[in-house]
Amino acid sequence: MNCCHIALVGFFFQLTSLSSARAQESPDSLTYQEAISGIHRIYLSGIGDNAQIYHGSEYIRNGQKALGFPYFESDSMQVGSVNYLGTEYPDMNFFYNLVSDDIIIPNYLHNAFIVLPPGKVISFKLGNHFFVPLTGQQTAGLPIDGFYEQLVNGEPGLYVKREKRLVIGTGSEEAKYIQYNTFYLRKKERYYEVVDKKSLLSQLKDQEDPLKKYIRANKLKFKKDLESSLVLTTLYYSRLKH
Repeated sequence: MNCCHIALVGFFFQLTSLSSARAQESPDSLTYQEAISGIHRIYLSGIGDNAQIYHGSEYIRNGQKALGFPYFESDSMQVGSVNYLGTEYPDMNFFYNLVSDDIIIPNYLHNAFIVLPPGKVISFKLGNHFFVPLTGQQTAGLPIDGFYEQLVNGEPGLYVKREKRLVIGTGSEEAKYIQYNTFYLRKKERYYEVVDKKSLLSQLKDQEDPLKKYIRANKLKFKKDLESSLVLTTLYYSRLKH
């Protein structure tokens, strides 16, 4: 580590401490937080490929011809943020591979791709989509560890596991990627799969009647738009309880 790098690290941690103290004094100071974010970007630029996030294994894309793509929402890299080992990396270009459940970023020189070790990713965000890893004892009731999108925070919480699978075609059919979304309601640190209105209400039975009225009044269509119907009903339940 050279002298310039050491100075940058010291400067960054001083600013981090100052930011925390200032945030307690004026949590709504958007201009100040934007300034800190700008300094954070300068810090990351200064340390270059020494940043921990650039230390991963090389990613080589599956060359098999298929309809669709393995990534979340787009076949091109998207701009988002990654919290890696407790450090927030804003304005990152990356893929979220739904087949392998991996975050893939370009290396510092942008001449190769890196797979981030999943155990080191604290969270990541793409647009309005916020993902967290649920592993080990966190996953009571979940079939697999991995990244889940947090749709509703709090108690109860609502999460979705987004996956893609490469389905090999038969005869003249081409192989294709198919996405699957599985929803889970979290209650008291346990997760329950919800697949329709009935399964959701069975987990929220203490407010079943007002929830049914809310669903009818707002014309929620679980069969046509399961995700938004689950989200809205869960949010309304939280308001009823609090």
